Amino acid sequence: MQEQTRMKSTLVIAAAIIAAVRLARDPDISRPSPRLTAVVSDSVNLARMILDRVGRQ
Repeated sequence: MQEQTRMKSTLVIAAAIIAAVRLARDPDISRPSPRLTAVVSDSVNLARMILDRVGRQ
């Protein structure tokens, strides 16, 4: 159970960093928008892919 919680926490942190880098130049991210939703979704998918790849090695 603790391992699963750790992986979820790692996923959240990685996705947040990816999204922050992608949204760094956007002037206003205070309100939900289709672009913001898409970037967050893509960031979660990319973080999952990275963690899966790292986990296999």
